[in-house]
Amino acid sequence: MPRLAASLTELHIRKAKPKDEAYFLSDGNGLVLWISPAGRKSWRVRYRLPDGSRPAPATVGHYPEMSLAEARVKAVEVQRDAKQGKTTAGVRKARQEVEAVADEELAAEALLRAEIEHASFRAVSGRWMAEKRPSWATETYRKARLVVDSYLVPKLADLDMRRLETKDVRPVLVEMAKETPQLARKARQYLGSIVDHAINEGLRPDESRLRLDRILPTYRSGHMPAVTDNDGKLGEVMRAIDAHENRVVRAALILAALTAMRSGVVASAQWKEIDLDAGEWRIPGKNPDGTNRMKTGQDFSTSLPEQALLVLREMHERNMGGEYVFPPQARQNSPHLSRDALSKALRDMGFQGEHTTHGFRASLRTLGRERLEIDVDVLEAQLAHAPKDEVEAAYARVKFREKRREVMQAWADYLDGLRVGVKVIQLKHQST
Repeated sequence: MPRLAASLTELHIRKAKPKDEAYFLSDGNGLVLWISPAGRKSWRVRYRLPDGSRPAPATVGHYPEMSLAEARVKAVEVQRDAKQGKTTAGVRKARQEVEAVADEELAAEALLRAEIEHASFRAVSGRWMAEKRPSWATETYRKARLVVDSYLVPKLADLDMRRLETKDVRPVLVEMAKETPQLARKARQYLGSIVDHAINEGLRPDESRLRLDRILPTYRSGHMPAVTDNDGKLGEVMRAIDAHENRVVRAALILAALTAMRSGVVASAQWKEIDLDAGEWRIPGKNPDGTNRMKTGQDFSTSLPEQALLVLREMHERNMGGEYVFPPQARQNSPHLSRDALSKALRDMGFQGEHTTHGFRASLRTLGRERLEIDVDVLEAQLAHAPKDEVEAAYARVKFREKRREVMQAWADYLDGLRVGVKVIQLKHQST
């Protein structure tokens, strides 16, 4: 004998919560309470027609508009009319409501899914980047896209921004900090801004910012890591670069070391900027879209030492007509080598916390002055630091062009000497 279902009570009905999929609670005698993922509670009646068939259950009402007691009465009426084969209003209406309610519930579920997707980290971060894009430089947008798409979205994509908490993002940032500490700090900055965007959209209350300040390990404040006082260590760096298995990354690191140009400028170098015959690299201050290519926004040129020309000619032989000197590597979406590939290479070679690609600028500024006695003004001109005024800028470009060619070849020879372990004779430079 089949076990009879326990009858429902008002308390059971009120406590019934929606789940990921629709489910029902049985009251017995063919009456069930159907609960949709959207939380709608409907009374449905199972019945049998005179030919013995069982059509789809008839929806006879919704809770709380129809009470449990009223639903039980309606269930008896529907089953009686169906058994007698009557096309009464009850059975006819029940059949019509099956389709109407199904459509209504599908619409409600679709709306719920749309609301959840709209509030997801994936969607909010996408709208945040779209809003910021017009005011960002190309490189700023590229880095934000890299961090969000490659590190944050894969871990946080489906999390609801309406309920996002600090504990949800902490493991992601901590894991990033182990491998890419600089990008982890950027990720923390971006997360705070994305949460602010969600607040501005009304998805979160004003006081619901995340506590992100002390999540990451404390790093020494100041400039990026650079070897500035240890010839032996800088020699290790140059030998490791020289032995790097990826020839594109190797060449880009050598160019960064020999010219002291910023890593983003090096990675995006174009052949039309480089004159191999004249040994000159002429860098436009602006990108075609008006954003800065050089930090100052001013056109800049640097001589290319013989060692730099050697690796550039190697790249030219490999180029196959490409626009950029350093083509993108595996899994890189940019049209040229990612500047982060240079920093990653130095970390992988064991120099994390000791030296970065940007650190070659500090190495030239300090060791060029102390070991080679290069004039400070010449160093500042080579590093493309912003002059105090236009007159000084024009003066530096004219006065130091030949001097910079001389000292940058001396710098390249100095690094070559460290690489092979040969003591470099200190060079004296006459005042200009």
